[in-house]
Amino acid sequence: MDDVRTVWWDRPEFVEALAALVVGVVFTARGLPLVAAAGFFDMVAAAPVTVVVPAWALLVLGVALAALLPRLCGWWVASGALVLLLVTGYLPEGAGLMSPSGGHPSGDVAAVLTAVGAGLALGGARLAVGQVPRVVRWLPAGGLAAGFVLQPVATAALTSQPPARYAGTSLPGHVQLWLAMTLTLLAALLAHRRAIDVPPPAPGRPRAAPVVLVAVAAALALAGLAGRSWLVRTVRLSPEGFTSHRRAVVVEAISHYSLVVAAVVVALVLLGHAFRAGGVVAARWVALGAGAGPLLLTGFPLDGTSSASRLFLVVVTGAGALTAGALLARQALPPLPLDAMGLLVAAVATPLASPMVHAELPWAVTAHPVLVTLGLGVALGFGLSHTATAVVPPPTPESGRDGPRVEPETARLVGLLVLGPVALVLCAVMVAPVVLRSQMDTPYREPVLTVPAFAAGAAVLTALLWGLQRAMARPRRAPASGAPSGPVPAR
Repeated sequence: MDDVRTVWWDRPEFVEALAALVVGVVFTARGLPLVAAAGFFDMVAAAPVTVVVPAWALLVLGVALAALLPRLCGWWVASGALVLLLVTGYLPEGAGLMSPSGGHPSGDVAAVLTAVGAGLALGGARLAVGQVPRVVRWLPAGGLAAGFVLQPVATAALTSQPPARYAGTSLPGHVQLWLAMTLTLLAALLAHRRAIDVPPPAPGRPRAAPVVLVAVAAALALAGLAGRSWLVRTVRLSPEGFTSHRRAVVVEAISHYSLVVAAVVVALVLLGHAFRAGGVVAARWVALGAGAGPLLLTGFPLDGTSSASRLFLVVVTGAGALTAGALLARQALPPLPLDAMGLLVAAVATPLASPMVHAELPWAVTAHPVLVTLGLGVALGFGLSHTATAVVPPPTPESGRDGPRVEPETARLVGLLVLGPVALVLCAVMVAPVVLRSQMDTPYREPVLTVPAFAAGAAVLTALLWGLQRAMARPRRAPASGAPSGPVPAR
């Protein structure tokens, strides 16, 4: 019998992992600048800042729309969204779209198209992850997490030293998009070829519940921003039209802590739905996304400069952390809450990004990106891969408590997967002013411990949910008659 060697196109999961990585980079490079600018919409009277408010709402809705398209190939959806982003990059008002330091598109049309394209690209990638067989699903899931974590390095590699004849052009952004389009199209073709031999998971019916919930959460976030703006404007001046130092302190406290309260409320709404729809595993994913959102904003260097050795160290650390997290997530019930542990490491390292700390501790310039990349790499690599592989459907007559587990419907799984990035974006929007002001050396410097405390609280909640998951999976005691009792699967 002749030996049949496996060629690379017989294992499309590796190509899908690369495609997911570049989609994650594109989403983070174009979505998070909109998020960072949205927190200041009521402080800067400029159209490019004001328009990002509906833009980030479209961003999260674009991510959630994947749950309505379970019968479409996710990579085709992502490719179409990347085409939209590429067209936006060629618009006259789309210049500067690649700014990694908190910039935003200079125009209403560019901002809206960027939000829709970035959201649909990430939603398509999530849909593609749900369409991969469970055994190898951790590969594209880990690749997507790598795009979130390593985006600053990938952007710096494209924009740091372009050729002299291309200086001042938007070539790096176009190169990034063309590379992403090539990989997503190739992944779509290979996924279609795999479906001929290996049946994909059942797509199921479109689910509108995640989209409605995301719309409600976005409305709550908008209401929180608008309420904070109204309250600050009301308290800033006395009835006589004057202000004082004490009143200014009160206004700063209201502006600071009201954002954190609004972020907590939005995260709890998403977490409650995730727990009801997907159990403890889905709730852990939402808690992780809520804590990681503000931390990812610290990945935007305000000066835009980094040494080659520092970038290399970040890449090696991030690649190792992401690989370890994704591999350990293949276990049905890992012995340690790696998502909570990684999030806690990143939270503890976040104060090192402050200019005050850099002035006193020069080594913090390198320690901060390395530790944050290590923590977020382990947390997101483990969290996304574990959610994509561990979420199981509720018991049914065909799949009872002791019966075989079947693949969950793609629509249901994707509806749960999108809740994590939605929580990430919404919490980042809420806490964006706190994050950016804590990194600016100005007289109105925000406390540097608010964001670490918020992320550490999310890590503690994730660890508590992990304990609940282990308690639910622990075998129950046998009844008095001596009949054996099997373990109760954790949802």
